[in-house]
Amino acid sequence: MSLSQIALDAPTLKLILCIVGGLLLIAMVRITFLMRTNNRLRESTTKMEKQVLTQYQEILAVRQDSNAWRGELQRAFDAFRAEFSNRLAESEQRYQDIQQRYENATKPAVAKSPPPTPPSVVPAPKAEPPEEKAVLPVPAITIS
Repeated sequence: MSLSQIALDAPTLKLILCIVGGLLLIAMVRITFLMRTNNRLRESTTKMEKQVLTQYQEILAVRQDSNAWRGELQRAFDAFRAEFSNRLAESEQRYQDIQQRYENATKPAVAKSPPPTPPSVVPAPKAEPPEEKAVLPVPAITIS
């Protein structure tokens, strides 16, 4: 069907005008709704960008606090380790001193013992002197 075959009378033109006008009106309403949605999305994007920036700053602050706390804890641990290393060295030195004293105390007793008797003489049985027990070192610190 061609344009020349359609009768261009007034009711047909009015019908076409109404259809085109209705489509134009629908398009205008749709454009208005899209503009409102676009404005809302822009505002939401701005708010979200501000929120992301705020959260990023908070994360940086928490990270700095964490690093400061970690450094402080490491320094405290190093001081604790150094203190107990010194105490261990002192304790070991005391133990060595006690061992040295014990060895020095037992050497003269062995040197002062009487020379062995000749095998022909049978000596009377002697009471054995009580053995001295080694003195154990006292721990440097007791942790409970």
